[in-house]
Amino acid sequence: MRKFGRLLCSGLKWLVLAAVAVEIVAFLVVSASNYLVYGKLREGTGFRYDPYALFLNVEGPRPTAHNPPAAAPGKIVWLLGGSTMRGATNHDDRTLPSYLAAFLNRPGHPPVTVLNFGENSFNSLLETKYLQKLLLENRGPAPDLIIFYDGANDCAYFAQHRTPSAHYGYRRVRALVESYYRSPFGLLKPLTAALYSSFTKELFDKIMQTAVPLNPDSELLHDCAAAAVQRYEHVRRLAGAYGAQFLLFWQPTLWVETAPVAPEVRKQEQGLNILGDRFLSVRHNFTVTYEALARRLQGRPYFINFRNVLGRRTAPVYQPDGVHLLDRGRELVAQDMARVLSERGPLK
Repeated sequence: MRKFGRLLCSGLKWLVLAAVAVEIVAFLVVSASNYLVYGKLREGTGFRYDPYALFLNVEGPRPTAHNPPAAAPGKIVWLLGGSTMRGATNHDDRTLPSYLAAFLNRPGHPPVTVLNFGENSFNSLLETKYLQKLLLENRGPAPDLIIFYDGANDCAYFAQHRTPSAHYGYRRVRALVESYYRSPFGLLKPLTAALYSSFTKELFDKIMQTAVPLNPDSELLHDCAAAAVQRYEHVRRLAGAYGAQFLLFWQPTLWVETAPVAPEVRKQEQGLNILGDRFLSVRHNFTVTYEALARRLQGRPYFINFRNVLGRRTAPVYQPDGVHLLDRGRELVAQDMARVLSERGPLK
């Protein structure tokens, strides 16, 4: 009996050591992949808990350049999106909203105030929550136009978590909420929450994104597209209740472009990480989701597909991840966005 006890203790010890070793390896792999893709060990930036929006950037909304004086704001535009909206740049005057404000406030045009509510890692689900918070807590003039700039994060997080409810931090937040009742070990809820939000689980999600291809005809993908349309329809109705119009710009990414690009530009872009063979499954999963969502949204009065809006570029405009843009890329998107607003007339 004593020998059996020693064997049992030894087996448990090695089991714990193996679990710790797997977690350390997963931590190293996840951190290394974050560094390769984002240039830093952690994905995203510092966040703070928010009861309405779930979490928000610790620095708050990013300033927008080229706005009219506060005393004469004119029409007001709220812009929501992920890091591509907030601006993957150190310069506030080179974000997409700042470029858009510059185009809209050219001499001879009526003033327009553009507010940048982009949040790193946000997708349509979190933006919808954030918009509700902004409208609820707003003490200034109501917006005349609300713009979502989406696509990349919805596709990336769905590929990782395979649920229409996917968003950044999905597994960690769910683990905290459900840890007490999720398993027989719920009485040890801190340990349960740690297990479900571990680097091992995160590595599993990364493997799903990079190595497990999505079926374009799957019911799950259909549910994801239906959920996205339902959210955007809610946003449209919500904006209308406050007297605002709503537009959704489906963002361009290097992964999904179909328009012809100048050969010399395409040749220079071959060196970007996203074009390597090791990312083929990522491109497949991203493209399948991107196209499924766009098909469901096509024909909606608020939907503008910018998939190929950067096809006219004469120099590379994408950062190495194929999603974030260089200064010139953000300027080109803002220019076409201003053109659409001028044609549709929501700010007249």
